[in-house]
Amino acid sequence: MVKLNKNGVNAAIKAHILSDEQMREARFSNNRNEGWYYCKSLGNNITFNVFIPLDGSDISIDVLDENFLQPYDYQMILETKENPPQFAFDIAEKVEKEMEWLQTFGILSGHVKGEYI
Repeated sequence: MVKLNKNGVNAAIKAHILSDEQMREARFSNNRNEGWYYCKSLGNNITFNVFIPLDGSDISIDVLDENFLQPYDYQMILETKENPPQFAFDIAEKVEKEMEWLQTFGILSGHVKGEYI
């Protein structure tokens, strides 16, 4: 069983706020000065979103279906469906690429490929 933070994110995943310049280079924004926000389209109106609060509280990582204004829980689909749609596999691969990129950049750490996000 994976331990989750208060936002339902794997508690092993930690955020590291870098300099403002580095965060912006990584395509984060902080327009509201509450934290750093990252949003990347994964295609077909599915987005990958990361919010890192400035106060050090728990991060949130969401994969959202913008058509229906709700989460797209590809992980549940892949775990519970007998024949999951290829689309869920494609989204999982794209999310893993984003997680890898953010870890390589030094903004996130602790994620192991294939583990619950």
